[in-house]
Amino acid sequence: MQWSLSEIEELSPILDRIKTELEPLDGKNIVVLCSAAGGIPFWLAKSMTQGHILGLELNRELLKAAQLSAEKKHLSHLTEFRETEKTRLLLQDTTFDALVSEFIIFPSPTPTEIGQSEMARVLKPGGKMIITDVLLTQPVSPEVRQELSHLGLDYLCETTADDFRSWMQEAGLVDIDVKDMTPIVKRVWEQRRKQDPVPGHRMGYSYLLDDSPAKLGDGLYYMYVQGTKPMPQ
Repeated sequence: MQWSLSEIEELSPILDRIKTELEPLDGKNIVVLCSAAGGIPFWLAKSMTQGHILGLELNRELLKAAQLSAEKKHLSHLTEFRETEKTRLLLQDTTFDALVSEFIIFPSPTPTEIGQSEMARVLKPGGKMIITDVLLTQPVSPEVRQELSHLGLDYLCETTADDFRSWMQEAGLVDIDVKDMTPIVKRVWEQRRKQDPVPGHRMGYSYLLDDSPAKLGDGLYYMYVQGTKPMPQ
């Protein structure tokens, strides 16, 4: 699914948080996992005069779109886009100052299955990992999934916030912080329901906003997770 420009503006506190955590950006080497059409790399690059942002994506159409956009936006000197593998990063150890995997605002329709330990491997000591994701914390029926899919919610990570924290700890990260961004996103979904004229979307909105195991803030959450790779002792 895609958010409109006005919806992205409403979701900007999430982007602002990512940017604040990574500042100062200038001169940093950053990898963006599941970079989609380049939204996050381009957004970060606007605050940089030097450095390098590598976007990794499985979807070849989005990858090509990002490469073309980099030229049009005159950001090719700061950004690069490559196809990745599904379960591993073809990158050297301790190479990047930060890794961002962002699914809330610019979701890729083709997510990887790369775990936090593999992500942490490519971070320099002191490097930051930031992940935003859509978590489904309890099972839902195929009917509910289908109705959510009609709204564009095709990808849902079936896990919990506690699981995410454990994965970060197992990857050796410290200063782990887990934030619930659902209230911010819920307001955007509520506004979208008011403006959506498609009758076939009504049941999906009901599952998402009214009462179901996939209700926002009850069974389905938009989460922000960050951690830092520790410095050598």
